[in-house]
Amino acid sequence: MAVPSEVKRVETAIANRNVKELEWSLWYCRMRVSIPSARPADVKYWRAVEEKVQETLAPPAEEKQYASKRKKKANRGLGMGPLPGETVVEDPTE
Repeated sequence: MAVPSEVKRVETAIANRNVKELEWSLWYCRMRVSIPSARPADVKYWRAVEEKVQETLAPPAEEKQYASKRKKKANRGLGMGPLPGETVVEDPTE
């Protein structure tokens, strides 16, 4: 079965991300949905296509990047090191 030219036009607009064609496609999808004599299957199809067109037309939401703090160094707390008068004895088993 041959694909109607309007369907091809909508599909190529989605594939090429052409803004003017996407706007026309959005109008066309809404027009097809609003026809009173449209079959439920047709309405369902054109609503799905309209959703695809809107997703393609809308710019993707940028992920927010928050400033991150540096990781704290290990063994930085009190009592982790030798006291000023102590000598460090290394363990010979290591």
